[in-house]
Amino acid sequence: MSRSTSVMPASGAGYAWRNGYLLVAFTALAWGINFPIMKIGLAYSPPLLYTTLRMVLGTLTMFLIARMMGILRMPHRADIPVVFSVGILQNMGFITLVTFGMQYMPAGRAAILAYTSPIWVVPAAALFLGERLTLFRALGAGFGLAGLLSIFNPLTVDWHAEGMVTGGGLIVLATIVWTAGLIHVRRHQWRGDVLSLIPWQLLSSLLLLVPLALFVEDLATIRWEPAFLVNIFFSGAIASGLCVAAQVGAIRSLPAVTMSLSSAAVPAVGLLSSAVVLNEQPSGSDIFGFCLVGLGILVVGLADRRQAQRARNIAYQNGIN
Repeated sequence: MSRSTSVMPASGAGYAWRNGYLLVAFTALAWGINFPIMKIGLAYSPPLLYTTLRMVLGTLTMFLIARMMGILRMPHRADIPVVFSVGILQNMGFITLVTFGMQYMPAGRAAILAYTSPIWVVPAAALFLGERLTLFRALGAGFGLAGLLSIFNPLTVDWHAEGMVTGGGLIVLATIVWTAGLIHVRRHQWRGDVLSLIPWQLLSSLLLLVPLALFVEDLATIRWEPAFLVNIFFSGAIASGLCVAAQVGAIRSLPAVTMSLSSAAVPAVGLLSSAVVLNEQPSGSDIFGFCLVGLGILVVGLADRRQAQRARNIAYQNGIN
């Protein structure tokens, strides 16, 4: 899930289609596979320490990428509030809550719930940013909420199952926390390059996460086995580091609607990989809910594209006049 924003090219001619699709495919596969990877990793480590190790590796990876690209620099003073906002809400808050929630539910279902964030953005943007709630946006949000109701159908869900309500509640809360961070990002006027700020956003999350994890959980409970080292390397360096940089590159290379489709692709990969790796069997409600959430994300993406196109046309006409 993207944690960044950037300015897109004004026309289709400015898009780097081939590179963009390669980056989208890489992030969708890696982030989707990361759900069963995380589920396996939690058998070796408590959730808060697992999240901390993941974020440490992701931070180191992003600093290395920024250094190799020659964009590593201190953030502008005006960007510091949003650096902490993204770091604490969209990185530490979102990932920690999802990780805790995954202790109580199948990885495939967690993947679907974690990627409902674009649905919550619609009412939040209307409420806090004054963005117009168009018919398409309302329709997309409606599809997404219907998907959630399908997954947590009162008639089919076993509410007595251990952790069912807790796990689902934590992951839905994670998406709301992520949305709160995005609202701050949308209101912010960036001074520095978005990619150059990502290492500092990740580092800011560690300022709270490291002492909290060490205070709450015991390092001695981690099973430092070779399988766990491979697991945490993938979840940290790849999913929390390399994929974030790749997502920024994809955002700069492709239209918003294509990126909306990629957001729906991640839970699809999460469902499939969880079935293969963990032998999970998604229910009919899970699959139907995923289809509704994916449709909702696509409709919201189409609405955003129409609004962006309308804004460009108005700006162009004002420039002529």
